[in-house]
This record gives sequence, structure tokens and C-alpha cells, in this order.
Amino acid sequence: MHTNILLAAGALALALGLAAPARAQLTVAGGILTVSPTAEITVTGNVAIMAAGTLDNQGTLRLTGDLGNAGTIGTGAGLWQLNGSVLQTIASSGAGSLATLEVANAVGAVLGTPLNAGVLDLSGGSLRLAGFDFALAGALSNASSTRFVVTDGAGQLRRPVGTTAVDFPVGPAGSSYRPVSLSRSSGTATYAAGVGAGALSAGNSGAPLTTDAVAMRWNVAPPDAVPFTLRVEWQAADELPGFLRSQSALGRWNGAAYALVEPYSAASNLGPYSRTLAGLTLAGTYIVGDQQAPLPVELTRFEARRPANQPRAELRWATASEKNNLGFEVQRQDEGQTTFRRVGFVAGQGTASAPHEYAFSDPNDFQGLSYYRLKQVDQDGTATFSPVRSVAGLPAGAPFTLSVYPNPAHATATIEASGPVPAGLQLQLYSADGRLVWAATWEKPRATTLLPVDGLAEGVYWLRYHSDEGRSGTLKIQVQP
Repeated sequence: MHTNILLAAGALALALGLAAPARAQLTVAGGILTVSPTAEITVTGNVAIMAAGTLDNQGTLRLTGDLGNAGTIGTGAGLWQLNGSVLQTIASSGAGSLATLEVANAVGAVLGTPLNAGVLDLSGGSLRLAGFDFALAGALSNASSTRFVVTDGAGQLRRPVGTTAVDFPVGPAGSSYRPVSLSRSSGTATYAAGVGAGALSAGNSGAPLTTDAVAMRWNVAPPDAVPFTLRVEWQAADELPGFLRSQSALGRWNGAAYALVEPYSAASNLGPYSRTLAGLTLAGTYIVGDQQAPLPVELTRFEARRPANQPRAELRWATASEKNNLGFEVQRQDEGQTTFRRVGFVAGQGTASAPHEYAFSDPNDFQGLSYYRLKQVDQDGTATFSPVRSVAGLPAGAPFTLSVYPNPAHATATIEASGPVPAGLQLQLYSADGRLVWAATWEKPRATTLLPVDGLAEGVYWLRYHSDEGRSGTLKIQVQP
């Protein structure tokens, strides 16, 4: 037979007669325990609500141990105060929610399951989610840089958001307060937000980024498509090597790549630093990167190499898909230089969901290291940069030669140089009977030049070359219609 227990007015401390150092425990094994609105209970130990039990707290219940609910938490609007001296665990696999949860414990509290509460008061310490969601229906008070909601793992803080900015006082660890604020353009709805340590290469997975970004990732889950405003915050210590705070932007992981959601600009404030962006609609993992950070276009490969002893660099890259992609500016910086310069441009595919391959050849007879990167330009002028690739220098003393392909030639052939091209290289094409039919000067630093054979009669021709320093040679070319 279950019994309803009503605690009358007054204050009552329960130690349950357990001898020290054992911890007292209040267990509601069955029936209903009601704490009246003017009553106070202090439990120097754990509170456990078993599957058949109900605890309806209409007053104040203080405990120094853990709180576990496998039964029912009643609808009472009472205070549940955690005031222990060691980390306290809250787990609720049963029904009901806590009306007001106060973490008065300076060491803090940790969730053992997802939890719902009406009000959260962080008067003494932090609430660690440990991978579980915490849904808060009402106010959150006394949060600070030392007392906040720790969103370690996949757990997020959920709370209603309206047209006025709502703070999510979160951080990835007990010493890392990195708050988020959210507002929406109309109405009120519940949002989820959290922050994790490290900007990872694939949203919430993959290898950590090591340069040109803030080492934080903010996870935001809106309930609908109503535009919202997001503000994120970080400290200087979170910035990875090479990060340019003055040229930073928010990017969102779209399942395959980080896509920019705003133009690059300077971060706000003097520390902690922040970025604020309105008009967002999509859930996802957001990071802050700079113009050196990985491309928003889904770049699946980028490689650069020098063919053996060739005065050129060959660049190849591929995309899985593209959106509003005007194209790629190829940039180069040689060893000893401090800035990149444009060496070419390759048009993009605009918007395409199919993979695409790109290639670019850069004349390069530099004998030191050369560095290449891609500047991907959107149709609205927004730009971002690929990772940098290095190319070995042309070996000193590499022999200079010329070759022609295709041979036999039709309409147009290509003359290709190997090794350093000598200064003042002159080219002359002679017919078999000794007539000069074409002449040109090699334009450095090109590694190839076109040989027009369109209109020449079929037969054998001789390409002769010589330079100011005395390099010379002759190549036999067969011209076919």
C-alpha cells in the first residue's frame, strides 16, 4: 500500500541516522513525498526517487549528494539546491522536470542523463553537461566567466529565443567561458547551442585545424527557418598560428566543406573578440577562419609539382561541387619573397554538383622553393584561399633542351623547354629547301611556346635555335596536312 507523505511547514534537516563517514540518503521508494511551499529539507547525502515513487517539491530541497530520478518529479514549483562540496551528479530517467535548479556547490554539478528545468541559478558553480542536453524553459541567473554551462561532448543548452538577444553562457571546459547569444527576426522558439574545443576539419569530427582559425566550434540548432542572429566570442589564446583577426569570417560546415556565411572583416571588440551575423537560417557547426583558411568550395584535391628538370610548375586540383564559383586565381610566392602574386586565372563552373578537374601550368625556372595557393573567387566577389603547396626549385646545372610535340605536327605544335631557358633565345623554322618560314624570340619565363604550322606545305622542316650565350641546336619537324 502506497502512502502519501506531506511534509508540514518548517525546516527539517535529514541525516537519516547514518554514522559518519557514510552519507545519508533520502529514498522515495514508493508513494508520494510532498514538500510543502513553506517547508525546507536538507539532505546530507543523495536523493533517490525510485520507479514507483514521486517527489513533489513545492518548497526547498537542499542536498549535498547526487540526485537521481527513476520515478516521477511532481509539478511543484520548489527549489532544488545542490550545496555539496564535491561534484554532484543529476540523473533523471523518469518523468517530470525541476522547477528551479540552483548549483550552489563551488565544485559544480554534472548531468548523468538529459535534464529539463524551469529556472537555472548558477550561484556557486558550473553545470557540466557531459554529453547530455539541458533544456531550460525560463531564466538563467548568476552566470559568469567562472560559473557557466560546460558543453563538453555532444550536449547542448536548449532555451527559448525571441527577438531580443538571449545569452547562452557556455564553454567547452570549466576554465573556458565562450558564450553565445541568439535572437530571431520574429516570434519565440527553442534553440540549442554549445561550443566545443578545437576547430575540426569536418564539423564535429576530423583532425583539428592547426592554422588560420579560432580553435573553437560553435554548434547551433534552430527549430525552424526563421532568420536568426548569432554572436560568438573567443579569447586571443584561442587563435591558431597565422590567424588574421582583421580578415576573419564565420564559416559553416555543410557536410562536405566549410562554406563562408559572411564576407571577411575585422573581428569586434578588443578582447574577448566576437563576430555577429544576422540572417542565418541553417543549423550546423560554425567556426571562425581567416582568408588563409580552407576554401568554402568543396576542394577535394590540390597538388603542385615540377616535372623533372622542367622550367615550369604543374598545378592540378579538383572540386566535388561548386556554388557561385567565378574561378580560381593562381598565386605564387618564391623563397625569400614576403607576398604572393597572381600568375594566372582559371574560370570556375559557377554552380555545379558534379566533380570537376582543373589544371594550370606556370613557367618557373626559379632555383629555390616556390609556393602556390588558389584564391577562390565567388561571383559576388567574396574570396578565400586554399592551403599552400610548395614546389622544388629547378636544379642548378640542369641541361637546357628543346622538344616539339606533336611531331608529326598538324596546324599547331608546341615547343617545350627543359632546364633554364638561356637569355635571348631565337627560333627560326626553315623549309627543306632552306627558306625561312617563321621566326620568333622566346619570351621568358614561359616554359612553352606555340609553333604555327597551319598553312605550311606538307614535308620536312628544321627548327633552329640559338641564344646570346651561344646555346644552339636543330630539331627536325614533320608537317602533315
